[in-house]
Amino acid sequence: MLSNKENYLRVLHREIPEAIPRAMYSWVKPACLYEHRNPDGSGFDYFGVEYVTSKESGFASGFIPKPGKFMITDITKWRDIVKIPDFSHVDWEKMAADDLKQFDRSKTLIMPDAVTGFFQGLINFMGFTEGLLACYEEPEEVKAMMEAICDYQIGVAKNIIQYYKPDCLWLPDDICTARAPFVSKETFEELFMPYWKRYVAVYTEAGIPSQLHCCGAADILVDDFVECDFASWEAQPQNDFRGLKARHGNRMAIIGGFDTGRLMDPSVSEEEVRETTRSFLTDLAPGGGLAWFGAFVFGDPESERNKRARWINEEFEALKSKFYA
Repeated sequence: MLSNKENYLRVLHREIPEAIPRAMYSWVKPACLYEHRNPDGSGFDYFGVEYVTSKESGFASGFIPKPGKFMITDITKWRDIVKIPDFSHVDWEKMAADDLKQFDRSKTLIMPDAVTGFFQGLINFMGFTEGLLACYEEPEEVKAMMEAICDYQIGVAKNIIQYYKPDCLWLPDDICTARAPFVSKETFEELFMPYWKRYVAVYTEAGIPSQLHCCGAADILVDDFVECDFASWEAQPQNDFRGLKARHGNRMAIIGGFDTGRLMDPSVSEEEVRETTRSFLTDLAPGGGLAWFGAFVFGDPESERNKRARWINEEFEALKSKFYA
């Protein structure tokens, strides 16, 4: 019987697993990239962007660029402001050995937490208002900055591949709201997609799959995600996963995507909770290309929420091996 990690790797390599894996993995954070960050995520990143946490952002679970303190207010001046980090002095072999000590790689799937997404990077530098305006007013400058950042990120990626030997790339780039992308499909394809593709290709050429984290409603961009060669997508429920599966099979696996929100309402019956779970798995598990990120049990074990989470997980456990011979 394959372990959860082995089944997850099968999904990431577009193979058929023995069972639907749970989406369980560990991030490794290269120390040189976090030298000026605090444990709660506040501090400065490698470009000098300052981050803060707050009660509203969830403290350690959420940090944001410091409000009102954006590094770039005029995209045409980015060359004078953005300093590309130089890590040529770093002993990558020793750093990787130290960073990886805490993990049992026989059990844990390792992804590097080493890159800020290209769209998110622009927004971190400029904020949403100025960043989005730059996309429409100065697209050539945005592309020039993305090119420079991509060159830097690829240099880091090559060291990560050589010394950390990750199981998968993790690229977080939340380019969508709950209703639609922040930019048009055409703008995404011109300003950001080429750099996603270049970056992912470095891992693909090394035989390492890539996982995209992109929250929000991304249906109009999904075929572009596939073209970028992502092996998997950490996605939210408001997307058409059945359409994705019909068009692309297991080429880009769905990580999560199950909507537990409504099912936690006490007015929803136990049978509806269970049937909704069964329907999701039955529609999306055949042929591979699915990893489970469903309901978690935490806090008071007897709470209404946890009772419902147990119903969901009971259905998952009963069905996870049923779809694969």
